Amino acid sequence: MSTTIKIQGAPPQDGESLCRTCRYAHIQRGFRQSEETVFCGYNDAVMRLVKFKVAACTDYTNRTLPARWELEEMALLINVEPARKKAGFHAGAGFAAQEEEGEEESVSTME
Repeated sequence: MSTTIKIQGAPPQDGESLCRTCRYAHIQRGFRQSEETVFCGYNDAVMRLVKFKVAACTDYTNRTLPARWELEEMALLINVEPARKKAGFHAGAGFAAQEEEGEEESVSTME
């Protein structure tokens, strides 16, 4: 009988590398399974060679999910007029109209 010991918080020993689904990864594969080269292109100036399977990365961005700009491009923009009228006073109503009349009279009396 064998006993399995599980350590919480420990990284997995085997599994797929995060680079397989990362937006910044450049992966070159050969005909054999051992022929694979992975480059990280997070920094646009330099492509870094990744020599091991990556379990966690601070710059990881999932390429299977759309980016924000991709979501904005496919969004349907609908212009809807507001249901309510704007709050506040209307231009030309109340004192504003009376002030304009008063200014015209004072201009004509000065001439």
